[in-house]
Amino acid sequence: MSSEVAAMAARLRLHAGQLEDIRRHALAVGLLSWESPAGANFRAYLGERCGELGRTVDLLEDAARDLGAFARLVRDAEARQRGAGL
Repeated sequence: MSSEVAAMAARLRLHAGQLEDIRRHALAVGLLSWESPAGANFRAYLGERCGELGRTVDLLEDAARDLGAFARLVRDAEARQRGAGL
């Protein structure tokens, strides 16, 4: 079971990394020169979405860290069970 939990944590880290890549690309688009009012609105929109993506990445990384800690606890419990012959 600990390996399953660790695998979930790894998947969360992978998804966080993918979202971070998307956020970086969107930030790069926002750095382009936008000289029209529509362009300025789009830049503001991108900025808001990038902020939301950043918060989502942080939440996924926190969840992965917590799952990693849980996996270590489960691994320890599994080892104690094996040591007790259960």
